[in-house]
Amino acid sequence: MEHRWKERCPVSLDVVVRSRDGLTLHGRTRDISPDGMFIRLGRQSVSKNTVVEIEVPRCGCLHGWVLHVGDEGIGLMFRSIGSQERRLLDQLLAGAARPSER
Repeated sequence: MEHRWKERCPVSLDVVVRSRDGLTLHGRTRDISPDGMFIRLGRQSVSKNTVVEIEVPRCGCLHGWVLHVGDEGIGLMFRSIGSQERRLLDQLLAGAARPSER
């Protein structure tokens, strides 16, 4: 059963995930929505409820907390979405809506 408020769009981007305790992981997004994203991290991960910064290289950063941890990666909900973060999300979602233009 789907629990998300908004539909997620498939988006594959390299990202860097940083936790407040200094852990840095490299991953790849699987999907994104205005409210959150799923990131594949491989064998390493962060704990549920961890607050993280998600850097999209050459684009900007988003902040969120980990709601789901699984074998494939982590599910995040964004927090503190300001105007700069909203522009980044709009840019990422617009790119997902136009895969033929990439």
